[in-house]
Amino acid sequence: MERIAFIDVEGTLTDFEFWDEIANYVKKGDEIRELLYKGLRGEIDWFEGFMKRVELIKGVDKRIILKASQKLELQPQARELVELLKSEGFYVVLVSGGFEEVVKKALAYTNANMLIANKLLFKNGKVWGVYLSFRSKYEILDRFLAERSFVLAIGDGSNDIPMFERANVSIAVGSNKKAIEYADFNAKNLDEVIRIVSGVLENAVRIEKGYTLPQEESLETP
Repeated sequence: MERIAFIDVEGTLTDFEFWDEIANYVKKGDEIRELLYKGLRGEIDWFEGFMKRVELIKGVDKRIILKASQKLELQPQARELVELLKSEGFYVVLVSGGFEEVVKKALAYTNANMLIANKLLFKNGKVWGVYLSFRSKYEILDRFLAERSFVLAIGDGSNDIPMFERANVSIAVGSNKKAIEYADFNAKNLDEVIRIVSGVLENAVRIEKGYTLPQEESLETP
């Protein structure tokens, strides 16, 4: 059985949120933040809010985008998590609803197999638009899923719910109530994610769609 792990980047492998940072450099920063957090909480359609945010950064100099992206720092446990999964035969895909220009260092840092993210388009050195790699994260899973695949999904926001719904095992990281509601497990941080993943693998938990997760002391559930 092929094993595939899909891991969100911003807010999961790092506390950095590009939109939160770029809001410091633009006039309508408060509007950008409002759209971001409403989307993460599931109060508005994620894609609709995303496209509105893109409109708000049109005309921003590419140097500002790169300056904001330099603030991204991966948690050291991010590499440990990916190494653990790869050692257990997982093909690891990093997924970001943000931009490749911002999160590409995550691929090199973790040594994951692949990174999928949207891409900013620039014209005359300024943001002109966006090339969409996907609209919803369920599209990504559908590209990879085979009938016999075992899928693990890890994320922190409401926009990760489409991954959770298609995964055999899902872990919500942090305190987003809506994400927790749809996930099989809830972890406060990456240390807990690693412990949960290790527990699932070591106990050879057989988890399928429609199968209730066992409530073992070694495994945290929401």
